[in-house]
Amino acid sequence: MLRTLSLSAIVLAASAVAAQAGGHGCRNCYQKVVHPAQYHTVAEKVLVRPAQTVAHTTPAEYGVVHEKVMVRPAQTVARHVPAVLSTVAETVMVSPGRKEWQVTRDAHGREIGCWVKIPAQYATQHRTVVVRPAQTVHEVIPAAYASQARHVMVRPAQVHHQVIPAEYGVRQRTEMVAPPTASWQPVGLHRGHFKHH
Repeated sequence: MLRTLSLSAIVLAASAVAAQAGGHGCRNCYQKVVHPAQYHTVAEKVLVRPAQTVAHTTPAEYGVVHEKVMVRPAQTVARHVPAVLSTVAETVMVSPGRKEWQVTRDAHGREIGCWVKIPAQYATQHRTVVVRPAQTVHEVIPAAYASQARHVMVRPAQVHHQVIPAEYGVRQRTEMVAPPTASWQPVGLHRGHFKHH
């Protein structure tokens, strides 16, 4: 603004000098004409916020699993099995068969001797027999199991990186298109040939 006022003052001063010169009968006089600088507004793209990377952490996930655990291992136990007894009845010979000489009298009083066959004599005898002898049996007791709950990691923690793009804006600025110029113009003329300086 100050520069524009200065240029205007120069123009007025030159006009006054030219008027004075014309008043003294100058036939070849010029006045200095100043043309101000030209400006225009330019819109330019400016960075408001640079791009950045933000890390997002997803925590680990846990769950419960049930697993079979041994409470008592398998073991072998020796067990005594007593003998099994039974009573059986059997026929035994008390006396074997034989021939015996026997003398008898008949109806007339005569003695008659004969060999008489005496059969064998038998009797029933009971005795205890072993049906199954005593023995040692090894019995296997299987292992005992139970269900146990345990916490396990289902998915580990993860880090995700999010890229936030840069943010831009528009800024208006004024720039000079043409600098100020000055030229000499004949006094009393508004158009014609100019002598630039």
